[in-house]
Amino acid sequence: MKAIWAVLTVLLVFTVSCKSTDKNSLGPQGSFEVQSIKKDSVADKEMTINFNAENGQINGKGVCNSYSSTYVVSGTNIKFSPAMSTKMMCPEGTTLEYNFFQALLNASSYKLKRGKLTLFDADEAVLLTASEN
Repeated sequence: MKAIWAVLTVLLVFTVSCKSTDKNSLGPQGSFEVQSIKKDSVADKEMTINFNAENGQINGKGVCNSYSSTYVVSGTNIKFSPAMSTKMMCPEGTTLEYNFFQALLNASSYKLKRGKLTLFDADEAVLLTASEN
C-alpha cells in the first residue's frame, strides 16, 4: 500500500511540475495591428490579427476582407492553417492581402517582445511584424 502511495505522489509531483505557468507558452495572445509584410510597410492599412490562444484560432481584417484561421504553437514554433476570408472586391489591396495570407502560411516561428510580434519563415527571414493593440 505504501508503494502505491509513493508512486502516486511521484506522479502527482511530476505532473504538477510539468505544467507551465508561462503565458508565452500558449503563443501570442490578444490583438495586433500588422505593421509590415516582409519589407513593405502596411501600417496605414489597418490590418489586424486577433489571437485566441484558448482555442487556437485567429481572425481579423486584411485590407478589404475579414478572415479566420487556426494555429498551433510549440515553444517558439508556430504553424497557421490556410485562412478563410470573405471575397470582397479590393483592387488596391489584392496583392497585399495575398502577401499577408502567404506570410501566415509560411510562418514557422515567432518572437514576441515588448508588444511587438515578429513572424519568421524556416530560414529565419522576417515575414511579418505587428504591434500589440
